[in-house]
Amino acid sequence: MKKYMIRSDIEGVSGVVSYEQAEPGKPEYGFGQRMLMADLSALIKGLNDGGADEIVIYDEHYYGRNIDISALPANVSVICGKPPYRKEWAGGLDRTFEGLILLGLHSKFETSGGLLPHSYELDIKNIVLNGIQVGEIGLEAAIAGDYDIPLLLVTGDSAGVEEAKALIPNVETVTVKEAICEWGGRCFPQEQTSRMIHEKAREIVHKKPMVKPFAIKSEVTLQIEFNKGFYLDAYRKLYPEAMPDGSMTIIKGANVTDAWSVYWERKIRCTEYISLHIPV
Repeated sequence: MKKYMIRSDIEGVSGVVSYEQAEPGKPEYGFGQRMLMADLSALIKGLNDGGADEIVIYDEHYYGRNIDISALPANVSVICGKPPYRKEWAGGLDRTFEGLILLGLHSKFETSGGLLPHSYELDIKNIVLNGIQVGEIGLEAAIAGDYDIPLLLVTGDSAGVEEAKALIPNVETVTVKEAICEWGGRCFPQEQTSRMIHEKAREIVHKKPMVKPFAIKSEVTLQIEFNKGFYLDAYRKLYPEAMPDGSMTIIKGANVTDAWSVYWERKIRCTEYISLHIPV
């Protein structure tokens, strides 16, 4: 059975060059959502045309309520609402999946020439996984690696695509826009990017890429460095023992999912603390 997991974001989809187009509630968000659905529809159609049996999507962007479920075919389901990763639940992944696909993800924070570069949230400055600097692409690939699932395909801006290639040998990619700077890029017609995504998706089902899972077999050390702000202040207040230098937390785990789930628990608590103690 050919079953695929898609992690989706918006900053890296076709045509999006501003957080104004990516943030729910902003006047241009409707455009970003349409571009997400265009890229996602092309990806799904390509996978199905290649012979996929089942597709599961985890909507990673913002509140996890960006995907128009009414536009999806019957063999697709979506994890909505951005439920937290747990030690026993890796965002819906398990060993029954053929591969992971990252759609619309982007380069990590402070990537030179990257378009809308960040690492999950703007509060995070740097993520280091067993000595390897990673962003969202690398961390999601490593979580899939816990289950021996390879990262097969990444669609995004040119900087995000290059980040994926440098980390995961032989991963397939589609560059939907060329990054020029943090807030600008060269964008292409939706018809063109949809065609490229469709063709590559069909191809990876028909002939699976020779890419190995990004698996970390030893005990995991996850280091997360934060930018200055309310979130860092809250983390210092709630987890002082986990911040040896005052701006970076260190989390150890049996695997990547284990360590990342600990951070998710702390993130939820920090967010609640900010809402209760920081005036708007």
